[in-house]
Amino acid sequence: ARACRRGAGEISRPTMGARSQLRWYTPLQKIWEIIGVPIWLTMRLLYHIRFNWLVKFFGLCGFAAFLSPAFFRIAWFYYTDVRVKRNVQYGSAPRNRLDLYLPSGCEFDEEKTEAAVRAADAEADAHPAAPNGHAGRDPATERLLHGTNGAGAAGQSGQSGQSNANGGRPVIVFVTGGMWIIGYKAWGALLARSLMKQGFIVASLDYRNFPQGTVGEMIQDVGCGIGWVVKRAVALGGDPNRVVVVGQSAGAHLSATAILRQAEWELSGYGLASAWSPSSLAGFVGVSGVYNPDDQGLVNHFHRRGLHKEVFHSIMEAGYSGARAEEALPRASPCAILRDQAGVPGLVARQPPVLLCHGSADTSAPPSESAKFAKALRAAGVESVGEKYYPGKTHTDPFVTDPILGGHDALLEDIVAFVRKGETALKLPALPRLLPKPLVDIARTMVPF
Repeated sequence: ARACRRGAGEISRPTMGARSQLRWYTPLQKIWEIIGVPIWLTMRLLYHIRFNWLVKFFGLCGFAAFLSPAFFRIAWFYYTDVRVKRNVQYGSAPRNRLDLYLPSGCEFDEEKTEAAVRAADAEADAHPAAPNGHAGRDPATERLLHGTNGAGAAGQSGQSGQSNANGGRPVIVFVTGGMWIIGYKAWGALLARSLMKQGFIVASLDYRNFPQGTVGEMIQDVGCGIGWVVKRAVALGGDPNRVVVVGQSAGAHLSATAILRQAEWELSGYGLASAWSPSSLAGFVGVSGVYNPDDQGLVNHFHRRGLHKEVFHSIMEAGYSGARAEEALPRASPCAILRDQAGVPGLVARQPPVLLCHGSADTSAPPSESAKFAKALRAAGVESVGEKYYPGKTHTDPFVTDPILGGHDALLEDIVAFVRKGETALKLPALPRLLPKPLVDIARTMVPF
């Protein structure tokens, strides 16, 4: 809880002695983080490795090799573009880092941003927000707004790529996938670049992967990261009324669970609830996600695809043998949470609008997962739930290969339209092609996901 609160804006100030110790130990910590931690985690992961993981690893290498000319171009943008602020710390846990993609007119100065948040926190403590303030928004954000009224729901004022009446731009919090094992914030660079060109601020989160963390710690990291962005949206040049969370694959599962759990914590008065409220979000977009980890059919499907039951159970805190599956899996299941909390006053009211996107030919995360989650949301009383299914598209097509092929990117257009709802629709320009189609077609035959 302390780590999350610090990540959400309560910055601790070490004493002079502590500062001296930090200076003394920082070089050793850096060596441990760069060399020791990867070796330690690799040794732990070796315990779970199976033969077909090697097959999939070589398939992934082939996939990356054929797409490498495009990946090199994205990497060049990621490491050289001054609008990308890498490795911003949002919490104190390992891998609590994010990348910021800032369109023209937006900037991030860490000292000024944290000073503004601390000042807003202090003023909020002294002068609580008025009762007619934005429902669910924390008082510090109200103070950062200087008493102005926001635009309301997503996309209700001005062009989404332009500043609204308060001078803010839409903010996307992106949570990447990676089977809960190989997620990395830079995986979102391709989508973030396209969204940045539309005038969106994008924050791409890192979180602890297995075996460094299990699902509960991943959900905590994602929740802390969302809170960090929500609290700093105004300081970054964003519109606090148009913060949308986008999760892909495992990231969609973690994001959906974090939003539901945050609503529970807020209702119960749990300490983490002070960071942010789900009702302050303008929306959630789940891309190729899984939302029923307590479904034995899904567990068996993952097992056949190479994510073996022992590994999946370990990730989901059910024990290596799955002895605690009946207890543990529903805790990390968005559909189970909705079933268990049906009828709880205030829970549904705190849920943001939802859009679920999925390729119809996805053999990694079955498209039925999005359909089941949409059904569960509607059954719980969430009114704004949309579904988009892309014919013939696989798990990686909407997120990787389609943007590389260029032209009209269906996923990008759906996300932008979701944020812009209520505005006059604008047709997005076609994306440039980054690779010839034959190379992409060969790569698609090798992808292990």
